[in-house]
Amino acid sequence: MATQRKVYIGKGRHFYPKANVGEFLIEAYDLKIGDKILVTGPTTGARETVVNSLMVEDTPAETATKGDKITLPLDFKIRPSDKLYKLVKTEFAQN
Repeated sequence: MATQRKVYIGKGRHFYPKANVGEFLIEAYDLKIGDKILVTGPTTGARETVVNSLMVEDTPAETATKGDKITLPLDFKIRPSDKLYKLVKTEFAQN
């Protein structure tokens, strides 16, 4: 059984190679510092990372909500076709 599930958050918009920063548009739910994320795409593959810092509309923030444009420092390149997911732990009922 799966121990975590992915929840769609948004899509990639741009990658800034000099700063190693990826820009995303949040289309659903919210994202906060400390969340584990998954970036997937046809060229990127599937890359997991943890949100250590986050900027919303060029301002440092703790959380981002639906409709926000955010930037995150990443150690890999993203592309406009990439999708952003939040990894959420699933809870199982014990018998």
